[in-house]
Amino acid sequence: MPELQLGHRVLHTSSERYGFVVGNVQVTGWNKALVPVAIEGSTRYEYWPLIRTKLRPLAEQLIGMGGSYKSPKGFPLNT
Repeated sequence: MPELQLGHRVLHTSSERYGFVVGNVQVTGWNKALVPVAIEGSTRYEYWPLIRTKLRPLAEQLIGMGGSYKSPKGFPLNT
């Protein structure tokens, strides 16, 4: 698993929802960690299990993260 950074766009592998990393990974046990994520297109924030969080391809990352995705106004809260 690549190191997740603030600003990475991610995918929840179980629910197939897209999100935006908004904080540091929080270790909750010797084999468990949670990632704080803002759901794209929503005002909801959630903690996703690190093992269910997949980094989206580089082309879908923000320009500042090396990708080619230009965020619309209000991102990640717009639809």
